[in-house]
Amino acid sequence: MVLLELNAVGDEYPSAEITGIDLSPIQPSWVPPNVNFIVDDAESEWVNPPNSLDCIHLRHMALTIKDMPRLLEQAYKALKPGGWIELQDFLYITHSDDGSKPDDYKYDEFVRLLREGFLKFGFDLHGQQKNEGMVKDAGFVNVDNKMYKVPIGTWPENQGLKKAGLYNQAIILDFFSAVMAPFTRGLGWSTEQVEVFLIDIRKSIYNTNIHAYYTLHMVIGQKPLDAA
Repeated sequence: MVLLELNAVGDEYPSAEITGIDLSPIQPSWVPPNVNFIVDDAESEWVNPPNSLDCIHLRHMALTIKDMPRLLEQAYKALKPGGWIELQDFLYITHSDDGSKPDDYKYDEFVRLLREGFLKFGFDLHGQQKNEGMVKDAGFVNVDNKMYKVPIGTWPENQGLKKAGLYNQAIILDFFSAVMAPFTRGLGWSTEQVEVFLIDIRKSIYNTNIHAYYTLHMVIGQKPLDAA
């Protein structure tokens, strides 16, 4: 999805030069002429010259970056004075505005155990809560944290939110196939235990009587105009 959106940004801003990076060679073969993709590790030493970039966008990286302060330090150096950074991450803490989410909501149990498993490897599923503070600590100004509700499932009446909930539901269900490591290697569960456990979790995701959502956090910050 991010790769496709970079292509869309390239089409909308043809005068901009856009580079996307990823650990895996999964980039599309067709891209606009002003978009290119490279295989790289954002936690490695950046090769971008100081004061060379106008905007840096990071999405869903709070869980995968072990040293975010160092990454932000490198981003700060690479940005031009006045340039912007944006971090987009889900905060997987569910809410319900109408009290329809039960205290024993199974998806909450899943997230709690998933976080516990990831912590065994040094990754925090709720690490995005620190993004705003880390961006400020890195020296950025005009820092803001915009939050958007993301429904879990198709329960909203609003058609836009219903579509977002459908997409989110599909993402969650697909993600279940990738959670074996934190449960088996992190928590010591067997594969069979995980599969049985996920049965009730799937049922909770499909239950349209539970009006649950979590939030997408978009933290932005600007490198000061008078920065060296």
